[in-house]
Amino acid sequence: MRAGLKYPDAIARTSWPIELHDTPQGYVWEQFGDDHMHYVPFGALVSPETDNYVAAGRCIDGDTAALSSVRVMGPCIAMGAAAAHALDIASEGSVHQIDMGELKRRVHDNVERLE
Repeated sequence: MRAGLKYPDAIARTSWPIELHDTPQGYVWEQFGDDHMHYVPFGALVSPETDNYVAAGRCIDGDTAALSSVRVMGPCIAMGAAAAHALDIASEGSVHQIDMGELKRRVHDNVERLE
């Protein structure tokens, strides 16, 4: 996240700071540079052991710092859209076997910067 790595299966993007509220002493607010962007991979939304169960928002797999940044409204909406599209593409099959190109086409505007 801090490195701004764009995963091959990216389905959402955000530049929201790390915002931790987990200590009685206060909170952590770690901002990024103006051009920083980090991405949510589709793999963080699915369990390798369960077909057609797709999580979004605060339920995805990630470390505490990553979750503190992607839990805000914009990325959550994008993750929800990606989850719905993945399940639609899977239809009667498994989200583990979907056409990732089709998913990436559908969520393009939630991943790519608009110039």
